[in-house]
Amino acid sequence: MKYLFLSALFGLFWLPLNALAQSLLLPDTLTPVLNHPPRWVVKFAPLALFDPDNTIQVGAERLFSGRHTVQAEFGYGWQGINLYPGLHSDFKNFEVWRGRAEWRRYSGRYRGYRRPHFATPPIGRYFAIETLFKQRTVLENTSVGRECVDGTCAFFERGTFPMYRTVWGVHGKFGRQHVLTMPGDNRLLLDFFVGLGFRKLSPYRFSNSANDDVITPNTFRTWNTRRGGLFPSATMGIKLGYVF
Repeated sequence: MKYLFLSALFGLFWLPLNALAQSLLLPDTLTPVLNHPPRWVVKFAPLALFDPDNTIQVGAERLFSGRHTVQAEFGYGWQGINLYPGLHSDFKNFEVWRGRAEWRRYSGRYRGYRRPHFATPPIGRYFAIETLFKQRTVLENTSVGRECVDGTCAFFERGTFPMYRTVWGVHGKFGRQHVLTMPGDNRLLLDFFVGLGFRKLSPYRFSNSANDDVITPNTFRTWNTRRGGLFPSATMGIKLGYVF
């Protein structure tokens, strides 16, 4: 009885979701008749708004002959749009810049709900290599060492200082880009991807000080160490795009 109930419950959720997916995702390719093959996809990253260091992030994908494309993104965020003010209560202000550059190769193989077939980029499954950059700038109330020699400072100055930290990274990603059905226009795309790679974090630095490595043990709450280093990284997300 228990397993029968679970099976029925699964069916109640699966059938409506499957029907909705089939109504939204076209199994073929772009339906509008363009004067030229698709060349650009302009994109927006909605999940970037919910990141602890959230940004408004947009990008563009450029299609070339064959199955290869390149994509670039840029994002900017500031304290006024952040959804988690408690995470940044130690700082008077902060800003976040993000940048991503990506090369893609579409497989051409595309499994629809009825049968597998071939699709033309920018539709279908793809493999991508992505590089990323992130910089976070804050005003922090801390202490800075002055007149330091070999790690020993004559005195510490207390005050509010501009600080920044940078992150560089690279990921290998697998994803799939779908067509979303819209009334009278099917140029809207949904891009979903997952990936693994590495990120290199720089040490915290003062924007206007020669004493980059002498500060009190306070730290950004979203990073657990002031030291830099190379760390494993994972990425996952969705993007909405429009074809031109």
